[in-house]
Amino acid sequence: MIEESHFLHALWAIVNWCSKQFQSSCIIQWFLKKDDKKLVVRNSIFFRIFWGIRRVLSKIFYKLHLNKLFANSIFKMPVIWSSCAVLLAPILPTMLVLAFVLAGFGSLFLSFLYERKRKMNYFSVNRYIYFYAFVYLFATFTSITRQESFLGGILTVCFVLFSIVFANSVKTQKQLNVILFFFICVGVLVSCYGFYQFMFPSKFSGVWHDVNMFDDIQFRVYSTLENPNVLGEYFLIVLPFAAAFCINSKSWFNRIFFAGCAGVMMLCLVLTYSRGCYIGIMAAIAVFLVLWDRRFIFLGILVLLMLPFILPETIINRFLSIGNMADSSTSYRVYIWMGSIAMLKDYWLCGIGPGTAAFNQVYPLYAYNSISAPHSHNLFLQIVCDTGIVGLIIFLVLIIQYYRMTCGALSRESRKENKLLLIASISAVTGFMVQSMSDYTFYNYRVMLLFWVCIGFGMILTKMTKLKEV
Repeated sequence: MIEESHFLHALWAIVNWCSKQFQSSCIIQWFLKKDDKKLVVRNSIFFRIFWGIRRVLSKIFYKLHLNKLFANSIFKMPVIWSSCAVLLAPILPTMLVLAFVLAGFGSLFLSFLYERKRKMNYFSVNRYIYFYAFVYLFATFTSITRQESFLGGILTVCFVLFSIVFANSVKTQKQLNVILFFFICVGVLVSCYGFYQFMFPSKFSGVWHDVNMFDDIQFRVYSTLENPNVLGEYFLIVLPFAAAFCINSKSWFNRIFFAGCAGVMMLCLVLTYSRGCYIGIMAAIAVFLVLWDRRFIFLGILVLLMLPFILPETIINRFLSIGNMADSSTSYRVYIWMGSIAMLKDYWLCGIGPGTAAFNQVYPLYAYNSISAPHSHNLFLQIVCDTGIVGLIIFLVLIIQYYRMTCGALSRESRKENKLLLIASISAVTGFMVQSMSDYTFYNYRVMLLFWVCIGFGMILTKMTKLKEV
C-alpha cells in the first residue's frame, strides 16, 4: 500500500527531477568527464626517456640471454609479489612488508625487460602520485633531522608508488577477484585475533581511552596493528569490498559467507571503540548505499533517527563525548591541533620533514599546556608538517582526481558487478578520509600501504572491462 501511495510517487518524482538537474550541471559534468591525457603523457620528455632506457636495458637483457634464464620464473610475475605485500601487510612487520613491496617493484621491472611490447597502464591519477612521492622524497632530504627522517621518508615514497606497481601487476579479472577474496579473508583472521584479545584482556596491555569517563569500556582491541584506531582504519578499507562481494555473489552460500565476513569485521571495528572510525564507517556506508541506489537516502535518514534507540550505551556515550573537552582524549587532540597550527605559521611553506624525530624537535616549542605528541593527529595537518603546503595541495588534488576517475568510470560502467566494486573503492577512500580528520592515519606504515593499495584497486577497476577474464 505504501509503495502504491501517491505521496511516495510524488516524492520520488521530485527526487528524480532534482537528481537529473544535479547530474546535468556544469560542475558535475566536468567532474564525470573522462580526463584522458594519454597522448600528452606518451609524448612527454619523461616518458620518452623512460622508454629509451627501457629499450636499451631490454636489448642488453636479451643479448645476455637472460630471457632464457627467466623464461618460466616467478621473479617476472609481479602479481605474486605484489599480492604478498597486500595480503600480508596487516600481519607481518613493516620491514618484511617493505621487502615484498620492493620485490614487486623488481618483478615488474623485470617483466618490462622480458616483455618488450608490454606498456605501463595509463591512469589519470598517475602524475599526481608521482608528484606526491617526489615531494616526500624532497622533504626527506631537506628535513631538519635528515638522518632520522630517511627511513620514514623512503617507506612513504615506496608505499605511495606501490599503488602504480600494483595497478600494473594485475592483468586479469580473475587475479583481481582472487586478491580481493583473500584480502577479505585476511580481514576476518585479523578480527578473530581481536576477539581473542577481547576475551582475554589480561594477556594484553594498552589503555587508549579516558578510564574515568568511560569506566564501562574494559578493553579496546587492536589485534595485529598495535593500536585500536589503526585497526579501525584498516577495517574502513576492507569492509566496503566485503559488502560488494556479498551483493555480487550469485549463490546464497556465498552471500551468507561474505555477509558473515563483513559482520565479523564490523563487530571487531565496534570493539575498537574508535569514535573517528565509527563516523568513518558511517560515511563509507552512506556513500556506498547512495551510489548503489538513491532511494537509500530515505532509509539512511530513518536509520539515523533510530540509532539512539538500538545502539549499546557504551557506544552512545562514545558518540556523545565527541567534542567534550572533559574527555582527555578530545582535549589532547585539540591542544595538539592548536600547537601544530601555531608551528605551521612558521613552517607552512616547506614543512619540517617526515617522521616523529623532526616533529618532536620543533613541536614542543609551540605545544599548548606542554602536551607532547609524536604527530599532529590529523592527516592533512601532518602532510603540511612533513612537506609544506605544496604537499597538501598535491595530495588534495590527487584525491579529487581519484574521485573524478572512479566516479567517471562508475557513470560509464554497465556491469553491476564492476559498479559495486567501484563503489566499494570510492566508499573505502571516503571513510578513510573522514577518519583522517581526527587522526594521522598514515602513522602506521602498513595501513598507509593499504590505503595506497585501495587507490590501486580503484585504478584497476576503472579499466576492468579491458582486463582479460582469466
